[in-house]
Amino acid sequence: MSDRAIAPAFVQIAATPYPWPFDGRWSERDTALLLLGFEQGTVAALGAEAALQVGQRLLALARDSGLLVVAGQRARDTSAPAASRSDGAWADGLDLPEDALIVRFGGDNAFYGTALEARLLGLGIRNLLIAGLPTEGLVHASQRTANDMGFECLTVSDACKGTSIARHEAQLRITTFGNGLFGAIALASDVASALGSA
Repeated sequence: MSDRAIAPAFVQIAATPYPWPFDGRWSERDTALLLLGFEQGTVAALGAEAALQVGQRLLALARDSGLLVVAGQRARDTSAPAASRSDGAWADGLDLPEDALIVRFGGDNAFYGTALEARLLGLGIRNLLIAGLPTEGLVHASQRTANDMGFECLTVSDACKGTSIARHEAQLRITTFGNGLFGAIALASDVASALGSA
């Protein structure tokens, strides 16, 4: 039996526009942390060091709580092998666990043209904590797709950065439009509080 099969369920996260997940059901057995775009070049281009630091804290929380970690990597050739966990493509300090699921994709959607949906469902994952770069591209496109596939999604807003503050904030508003049409948003401290209550 894996460690992921024995931990207790977590309390809901104080999120906007509703406590996440909506049904109150999430645990290490059915939840994954989806890290998107945390690669050296993207972090440098966006000046996203602060979002990366928050992402690193989320990664540590996920590892300590037994959550599956998924790391998404943009690639022109998606048939080539994924970067290893120690590959220089990843941002400095992004210490991915050995069992991290790494997905390579073209464009701005970690699900399009990949087996990510099937792999997550095969592992029993129904909830996604999402962090990454940029907010208005890769993060939102992947979240909208995941939401349409039936995953319950939470964007961790301070672990994301857009190409501008205005675009970042606008995309977060769109996420919560219509009482959470595309999911919910919360701060990493809210996630930490919920995980610390388990």
